[in-house]
Amino acid sequence: MKLNFRQTEILWAIVMAGSSSGAARLLNVSQPAVSKMLSQIEAQLGVSLFERVRGKLQPTDQVRLLFEEISKAQKVMRRVNDVADSLSKQGGGALTLASIPSLAQAILPKTIARFHQEHPEIVVRLDTGAVPELIEAVLQGEAELGLLVMLTDHPFLTVLPLLEGRLLAAIPRTHPLAAKTSVALADLSPHPHILVGSRMPFGMLASSAFEQAGLPCRVCADVPNSQQACALVNAGVGIALVDEFTTSNMFWPDVVTRPLKERIGLRTSIVYSRDRPPSPLARHFIDLLRS
Repeated sequence: MKLNFRQTEILWAIVMAGSSSGAARLLNVSQPAVSKMLSQIEAQLGVSLFERVRGKLQPTDQVRLLFEEISKAQKVMRRVNDVADSLSKQGGGALTLASIPSLAQAILPKTIARFHQEHPEIVVRLDTGAVPELIEAVLQGEAELGLLVMLTDHPFLTVLPLLEGRLLAAIPRTHPLAAKTSVALADLSPHPHILVGSRMPFGMLASSAFEQAGLPCRVCADVPNSQQACALVNAGVGIALVDEFTTSNMFWPDVVTRPLKERIGLRTSIVYSRDRPPSPLARHFIDLLRS
């Protein structure tokens, strides 16, 4: 049996909220209406989708299999509504962006501010995540533009160069290396290292640099982004190689950054799908970014 969009929305809300009452608040409907719809879905499919555990609705394996696709459907529907909104309001609508966290923090706020001054009627939707997730979002049409790092070519994406950057050493303020004006990989190698993603661009660049220098990288933690790495450095867990975009607005009082004697460069890019040329609004946002 096929599910309609409203039914998938109910399932998504229950998983997100963990209860039928919470799902009702998310969807602005009554709790009995959610319970009734869930019963209808389970009867239609002939399977039990949730188990009650201490007052919460625990998804069964069947829902877990569906949830990833349901989440994608929610994003696609949001995009459909944005397009419909732009048609009905004559100039309204939304611009959807996907970015790695460091660029979303360091570069996008001022660009979005400039964009909003010129287009106050446009909603800017911004999602952040790891590079593979962002590429998928752009390819699937969930985001019109993506801001990525270390992507120079892709068979299904147009890649526009944006900024050149570098990795810096993030060091606890009380660490002996903090007294240096610059550090070498040999200085960092003996100390516990916080890796920014063992299978992500920043972490792979850092690991490769130590390997090429013939030095061990003593990994003590593996985290998804530079912000989390800096938070651990701030707590004294170890040192880290992080992108300079993250450190441009330092929020961590007990962290200092030092340039590396061995420069590790970073290339950032704006990407969009080759099958979907950017809208006039997206092209204008690209111009603002590149200026």
